[in-house]
Amino acid sequence: MRNSKILKIICYITLPILIGIIILSTFYIVLKDATYYSTEEYFNSEDFLGSYMSKLSTATNRLIYRNPYYNSIKDGDTIICYTENGEFDYKKTNMYFLILYKNKAFTNVELTSEVSTVETIKNYISNLEGNQNFNIVNGKIETNSEILAKRAEQYLNLFIFSYYTINDSTYMTSDENIYIQPENAVDTYSYEDNPNINYYTTNIEDFIIYTSYNENFMDASKQMLVCKSIEMLRPYENSFYILMPICTALTVLILLYLIVSIGHKKGTKGIATSDFDKIPLEIIGFIGICIIGLVFILLAQEVDTTEFELIISLLFTVYFTIFIVGIIIFDTIIKRIKSRTFWKTTLVGKIVIILLKPIHKFEKFMEEVRGTSKYFSNAITKFIVFVCIEVFLAFIVFILFNSSDPFIFLLLEFILVAFFIQRMVKSIVNYDKIEKKLKEMYEGDNQTQLDKNQFLPVFNQSITYLNDISNGLENAIQDRMKSERLKTELITNVSHDIKTPLTSIINYVDLIKQENIQNEKVKEYIEILDNKSQRLKKLIEDLVEASKVSIGNVKLNLEKINIVELINQAVGEFEDKFESKGLDIVINSNENEIFIFADSRYMYRIIENLFSNISKYALQNSRVYIDIQKVDDKVYIKMKNISKDKLNIPAEELMQRFVRGDKSRTTEGSGLGISIAQNLTEIQNGKFNLIIDGDLFKTELEFNTI
Repeated sequence: MRNSKILKIICYITLPILIGIIILSTFYIVLKDATYYSTEEYFNSEDFLGSYMSKLSTATNRLIYRNPYYNSIKDGDTIICYTENGEFDYKKTNMYFLILYKNKAFTNVELTSEVSTVETIKNYISNLEGNQNFNIVNGKIETNSEILAKRAEQYLNLFIFSYYTINDSTYMTSDENIYIQPENAVDTYSYEDNPNINYYTTNIEDFIIYTSYNENFMDASKQMLVCKSIEMLRPYENSFYILMPICTALTVLILLYLIVSIGHKKGTKGIATSDFDKIPLEIIGFIGICIIGLVFILLAQEVDTTEFELIISLLFTVYFTIFIVGIIIFDTIIKRIKSRTFWKTTLVGKIVIILLKPIHKFEKFMEEVRGTSKYFSNAITKFIVFVCIEVFLAFIVFILFNSSDPFIFLLLEFILVAFFIQRMVKSIVNYDKIEKKLKEMYEGDNQTQLDKNQFLPVFNQSITYLNDISNGLENAIQDRMKSERLKTELITNVSHDIKTPLTSIINYVDLIKQENIQNEKVKEYIEILDNKSQRLKKLIEDLVEASKVSIGNVKLNLEKINIVELINQAVGEFEDKFESKGLDIVINSNENEIFIFADSRYMYRIIENLFSNISKYALQNSRVYIDIQKVDDKVYIKMKNISKDKLNIPAEELMQRFVRGDKSRTTEGSGLGISIAQNLTEIQNGKFNLIIDGDLFKTELEFNTI
């Protein structure tokens, strides 16, 4: 069920709907009886005050900086600028204003033949039925609004503006117009070169402002949006009380299911992650915040707050954007936690891991050192005490002789430093001797012993252990050699005792075979007896030879021999056996003559054992490859054949004595042929290697050439 892709898709579709219902239910239940959103409360709130004063400041700003772009009429010396269904449209703002500054005025009142002068505009604004008035004359506030009367003064700094004017008779006359520029244009003019530039800074006393507003001013506020939303949701009040707990329970169940199912994929074991889940989590979070921030920036643009449907649409866009970003981050976090890669896939985690690596390495080193040396703490303590004593003595010498006798001070300091260096050098030398002894033990030399008198006291315990280990190894080696000698002697003696009656058995079997025996059954028994006695004789001979060779108890007659010729001769002698099994011998050699120093008798025995092994166990009617290659000062002899039976043991085990594959136990042989060949190769300073690759059986011999 947790691997169901369809169920997950249904959950991802249902989840935003359930969460949306929970948010709307909570919003309605919490705010449905809130008095803060009433009309009376709004017009006594800081939101109203800030919005109203901000609109007046914006209108004043337009009078200062943008007056040439508006329509205008003249009232005596005053130029009245006005807008027609523009940004200050009364139907949208629900407020009228008239702002006077010097010989300029700005209003959003619709001008007519009856309302076309400053005085008539002022009277029109002041006498609107149902409107509240707010005026600022000579910096004094005149209003019948309690909050504007008490708190408007704190917003009067919004009417401070800086600008300059340019009076240029070439383009305009000062009697008709004053062209006002924004302050950021100052850099385009020179203070000295243009004397017509005049700079000004305004304050509230420079303006005369007449305004009025009606109760519909609230329509453009956040409070009105909330009130409209509550009224829209009111018909569903009873449903919200039922849906809210149900949706909450379903949301919790869906989230629990997603937590369990995320990361599991049909046909995939473990937690299935993607390349996205390897991106550092901080980067994903930053991108998600940027996406959400971009949506909020778009939402924060100037939108007509009276367009309720548009705002609702934007809110839904923001909600689904936040949900999609959130569910993506939620999904990847769950995968990382379940796959145990959370910290490894965060930038903070990577930094912490990098910072902790040296600490972990140091802790591991200290543990290894403590585990290696039982006396680690004791040695470190002695070293620290020694250094402290040196520093203390140097400090005492400095106090006693630094000022009184500099020569003695330098001499004593030199002696202390020399003693410290001597101890350090001796410690290094002692360590080198211990390392040299360990190397000798590694190479098998356990004859020499270390003298404690030549070492610092701190190394005494280590010297004792090394000497004891060396003696123990030497004794073990001597015991092993003695055991091998005894074993070889036992094998030789037993073999000799067995060979005497066995020789008699073989001789009598030969005599019986010469008799004219008519009974076919008896002939069959005699033939079996002859075969088994010969096999037993061969086994005894191999056993004696293997024992001698394994301990090096053989005498070598090294001579210069042509290995290519020797192998060709051995192939000729085994030709009948190879042909009887249908084996095709293929010899490849890069030279006709390759000479080595070896014992020809034992060298032939090596090849004979390998050929015998091939004739017994190679696949019938197959090829046997013999490669003889000379490379630099080495000759490599490689024999390859396909085994007729499955090789069920490793090559290392097959080279041991008395070991044969399970399928080969019923055939002739002692299991000593390869072991003897290996030992004879090694005592002649050669290398023997056996490789098994599937059914391919391959032996490699390596010798030094002359």
